[in-house]
Amino acid sequence: MRLPNHIEKRLRGLRVKLINSCILCVFLVLMVFALSCTRSVKEQPVPPPPPPSPPPKPRPEIRIKPDYGSIEFKIISIQRLDENAGTYNSYNPQFSSDGSFISVEVDLNNRKRIYIYRTNYNFEEKKLSFEKIKEVSLQSQTDEERKIEELFQAAYLESYNYEFTWFPSDELFIFTSNAGMGEYNLFLGSISGENDFFKKIISVLPLTRFGEYYMLTRQMSKDGQARVSPEGKRIVFTSGRTGNGDLYMINIETGKLKRLTFSEETDFFPRWSPDGKDIVYTTGGKFAHDIHVIRNAGTDEQKDEVLVKWLFDDVLPKYSPDGKYIAFYTTYNLERDPFNTKRWGIMVIPSDGSAPKAGKELVSYFKIPNVIKDNNQGVGWLPDSRRILYAKSIESGYNPIYIFDVETGEEVLVETKTRINHDIAVSSNGLVAFRAQVLGWDRIFIANTTYFQEYQRLLFEAKKKYETEKSM
Repeated sequence: MRLPNHIEKRLRGLRVKLINSCILCVFLVLMVFALSCTRSVKEQPVPPPPPPSPPPKPRPEIRIKPDYGSIEFKIISIQRLDENAGTYNSYNPQFSSDGSFISVEVDLNNRKRIYIYRTNYNFEEKKLSFEKIKEVSLQSQTDEERKIEELFQAAYLESYNYEFTWFPSDELFIFTSNAGMGEYNLFLGSISGENDFFKKIISVLPLTRFGEYYMLTRQMSKDGQARVSPEGKRIVFTSGRTGNGDLYMINIETGKLKRLTFSEETDFFPRWSPDGKDIVYTTGGKFAHDIHVIRNAGTDEQKDEVLVKWLFDDVLPKYSPDGKYIAFYTTYNLERDPFNTKRWGIMVIPSDGSAPKAGKELVSYFKIPNVIKDNNQGVGWLPDSRRILYAKSIESGYNPIYIFDVETGEEVLVETKTRINHDIAVSSNGLVAFRAQVLGWDRIFIANTTYFQEYQRLLFEAKKKYETEKSM
């Protein structure tokens, strides 16, 4: 039986209202449930974050400075740096600032490369050893390197890597290389690549990467003979970019380049004073060279000062470790023959410029006649700033090594049992490296000395004291 239309309409309306009421009730229930869950979450206590772990305390840098003036210098033992046989020459040994590493340049198959060794010393066993850890050699091979080769528009040549020098931080170094391309520039490198200062330099300066090394200069003419300032932030080097050898300085924190010399002569072999203020260098032409110093290098007060200028040839000046003296090679000789170019001697002058520039008065500063001039090292100062090691020009004696006392004038032979000695380098802690011949080939020898032994004794005691205090 069909209901009347008005009743059926009313029932449909009631059904719609009922459905809507049910939906609203379900919605309200869900809202209440959600709010209760949210409230319960907010009311839960939030545990505080754990305190950050304190960073590990870095091991303090142990600095040892023995009183070398109170120690008698003696050579205890001598050993070859590398016992490997081969038809190659080794030369120009360079110690890092604390003697932890030593670099050696090697001429092997017409390719000059650089070997780096780590110095290891066992104080209890009194055993000194060296471990080869790196070979520095650049060649134009990769696509990236070919781009640089195209930049210089140079054909592939043999790779020559030399004029190695250390930063004060020991990990970093600079060397001159043609990278197999013919043009010589300065390259920056690091032993491990993990040094923070090294990372800072390559992140700040727009350097071109060349394998694991970075180009510091990019010129068609040679840049070389780089030396890093004692604080490790400035580099002085010789450049032929003006057509005449001049000295330039790079601030490696800012990349700013500053020209230091403007003479018509060739300026080369720069060396920093130990306090990092001055730069002594060689300047001259074909017939003779003089010694100059740049006071307050790179500052507004910079001044070029003549130290020595006369008829004789004077080259490779080098500060004593305490900065009081400058020693250099000179062709001055007892016969006063200005044309004597085969015999060299050593002159030592005060670094403050108080010595005469020439003449008979300057002769009194001439200390050692008949020495073998080293073309890279300069004079071999001992860390006491008083004694100098050198090879004496005595062919019949195979150029023996002597030690000279600047204050007393005493000269003493050093027994090495080696022959054709030269290229003498001394570390800040008393190790001595020099070049000598073995079966007609040049090899590097290392001498353990009383200076080095005293340094190691003090270092051993300092480390032992640190470990004891750390365990308490």
